Amino acid sequence: MSSFEQNAINTGKRHLGSLDSLRGIGLILIFAHHFVYPNYYIFFGWIGLWIFFPLSGYLITDSLLKMKALPIGQYFGRFYAKRAFRILPAFIVFFSIAVVLYFIFWSEGQLPLSHYWIYIVTFTFNHYPPTGSVWFSHLWSLSLEEQFYVVWPWLVFFLPMNWIKKIIPCWILVAPVLRLVMPAFYGGVEHAETVEASLLCQADAFAIGGCVAIFRDDLPGPRRAKRLMWIMTAVVIVIGLVNYFTGASAAGSYWRTLGWPHSGVLHYQYVWAFGVIGIWAATLILTCLQGTAPFILNFPPLVFLGRISYGAYLSHLPLLGVYMYYLQPINAFSIRGLVIFVIWFASVILVSWLSFRFIELPFLRIKNRLGGRAQNSRSDTAISRAPAG
Repeated sequence: MSSFEQNAINTGKRHLGSLDSLRGIGLILIFAHHFVYPNYYIFFGWIGLWIFFPLSGYLITDSLLKMKALPIGQYFGRFYAKRAFRILPAFIVFFSIAVVLYFIFWSEGQLPLSHYWIYIVTFTFNHYPPTGSVWFSHLWSLSLEEQFYVVWPWLVFFLPMNWIKKIIPCWILVAPVLRLVMPAFYGGVEHAETVEASLLCQADAFAIGGCVAIFRDDLPGPRRAKRLMWIMTAVVIVIGLVNYFTGASAAGSYWRTLGWPHSGVLHYQYVWAFGVIGIWAATLILTCLQGTAPFILNFPPLVFLGRISYGAYLSHLPLLGVYMYYLQPINAFSIRGLVIFVIWFASVILVSWLSFRFIELPFLRIKNRLGGRAQNSRSDTAISRAPAG
């Protein structure tokens, strides 16, 4: 990475490059999964999103635990101020641009924006049915994360640590049960994917990451953690092979599904698959924290991609919508399709870097100054509570 790029992504806060690389890998999987309807490059790209969720669970829980000693006003004020500085500036810009693109390129078959815009701006879009619009369809996952930010800080602050250590593992067991029974309320197992966007049903993804922060001192050391990560990687591969040869091959070739197709009704995949991937992601996070992550997670381009991933997430489908409008039909597996993919990918990276440099970075520096003051206040509080003499 050039010194120019290093300066451009300096927010005044120490970041683990390997964790950023996890985001970068997740983003690449999502890109390949979304290019291009209906014949995508891969059908296992959903795994990328379920790397993001445990990572978010870890980072948010770790931040909350560091602020837990603060008075209630400072705790909630600083947490939500930091989230607002991180999420809202780029969201407002990209949502506004997406609205403009929607009206320029609107076509028959898309549900009118007037029907669902309120769900997007209130971060409840994960509970709205599919709209048939490429401009906003990805924002359901942002809504899911925002709902996690609303609920989890309150539990961390008000519950004693011994309660938290019992509740969070329990939810890892409860969420799959909910995924099993909830489809019955939507008309049967053929509607199992409707539970994918529910925080109740997906809370285990965040809880698994949260466990890394809560039980970090009790988790395996560097060598054992690295061994565990490779064991879980092998488990994921073996399950995928078994799944593929027992029916998942109907979804596509092995190299396009890895035995983990997004359509998860087969073998009740919608019940257990999210949890397996979440646990695997948690082992990757643990090796990153302990400095034993695979070498690929220190690859500078992946680190850079992870740092600008939020802007890439917001912009990639609106930009794809423009390309699809002018260049349809696009055969993803043709030379022309590959060239379009490369140009689309490059344009997303450029737009995301501009977003990071000129929209996100100034607010990130403010956010991190808030975090620094919170850390100082926590230290002052600890000193004031220490016994005299």
